[in-house]
Amino acid sequence: MESFFVPVYLKFGKLSEEKLLVALIGVSESNIWFNFSAKRIEFSSKIAGQVFGHLAQKVLEQIQFKTEEINKGLGKQSNSLFNVNHVFNVDYFGYLQKYSQNTVVFGPVEFFNFTTSPIGFKELYESFMNEGYIENKEVKQSFQTKIRHKLEAANIQDKADIDFKITPEQINGLYNNTIVSLISKNGGLLAANAIDFSNSIQTLAQSLNSFEILIISLNKFAEKYHFEKSQYSIVTSMPAIGSEQEKLMNNIYKNKKEVFDIVPEDSIGIITEKLRSSHYHKFSTVLLENHDA
Repeated sequence: MESFFVPVYLKFGKLSEEKLLVALIGVSESNIWFNFSAKRIEFSSKIAGQVFGHLAQKVLEQIQFKTEEINKGLGKQSNSLFNVNHVFNVDYFGYLQKYSQNTVVFGPVEFFNFTTSPIGFKELYESFMNEGYIENKEVKQSFQTKIRHKLEAANIQDKADIDFKITPEQINGLYNNTIVSLISKNGGLLAANAIDFSNSIQTLAQSLNSFEILIISLNKFAEKYHFEKSQYSIVTSMPAIGSEQEKLMNNIYKNKKEVFDIVPEDSIGIITEKLRSSHYHKFSTVLLENHDA
């Protein structure tokens, strides 16, 4: 099986063709390699703003986390990489290269027999990226991923949609595609979104505004189809005491309690038990029954 690599770029806006090479993925028969340039992410922040740079880093860190997860699983198996059920294959990257229109976009698959070792990938990276190889530290699981795993482990997939993407075509009032951690219906809608309050104030403001726009749009949808009163929650990590994030959270408690609740991540069990013990069903089925227009 011939090994291959895929260049990864940052794209500056949906209408712009400007791209910045920022990372490289290498796939061999025995391992997946990935590294991104922190220097180029910092450069992208100067061009497109800090929010863009922060988002780009988060996406790249999640790709790195996924490769680390896969490689740990491979270490426990004797069969080759291409017999393992994972998404990092030629067809998948071909699909991403054709259809991805987000901040992070993928170049074409390039077949290349590099040495299946850290040194081999390092040499490929330095040659292709034209800069020194600085290995990024191991990435911790994101808060959103942590919450998603907890929801999936609760076995409520028949009762609710998890990490569900809602589009402007489905719900009037949205400006772009919006992902919500959990959404269901039993008379009224029940939706919860994971937001990490250890993030920067700028990132938090963006996440909170996006969720509030979603709530407003869902309430209009619910009113149109005569649903009962809906319930919305933010599932969050607790910010550091005395931090700007804690001040923001306290301000939200005072001013947004009529819009949504803020609950700690430990309350996930209460939400999932409520779903299991009542006649909730998936929001995706509601959309099929009620077409917004």
